[in-house]
Amino acid sequence: MSTSRNILIVDDNADQCDVLANLVAEIGHKAYTATDGQMALQMFQERKIDLIITDIKMPRMDGMTLLERVRQRDPNVRVIVITGFPSSETILRTIENDGYTYLVKPVKLKSMANLIQKAFSDPMEG
Repeated sequence: MSTSRNILIVDDNADQCDVLANLVAEIGHKAYTATDGQMALQMFQERKIDLIITDIKMPRMDGMTLLERVRQRDPNVRVIVITGFPSSETILRTIENDGYTYLVKPVKLKSMANLIQKAFSDPMEG
């Protein structure tokens, strides 16, 4: 049951990307990182990505726009949205675009590891 998946981590904080990439590797998956939504969208188009973990506030393209563009290309990829600046607008946009879940920073690594594994075991809706 433990199949390695490709996970794209998107955060303008490179240290945050590294921490999550290390976590992803520890639980047996392949991590790719991008520091803005535009770079992430290009990576998403170039390789098979099974899950995206994205921050909201980033330069060039924010996480909400990334989520919307990913949905246009692949409605089945799971997207976990994380933010240090929660708002009712971003929660609503996450729901409207079928984001898998919405988390507020700081995120506990054990909780994130469990959430990643759960994302792959949950049946797809729709």
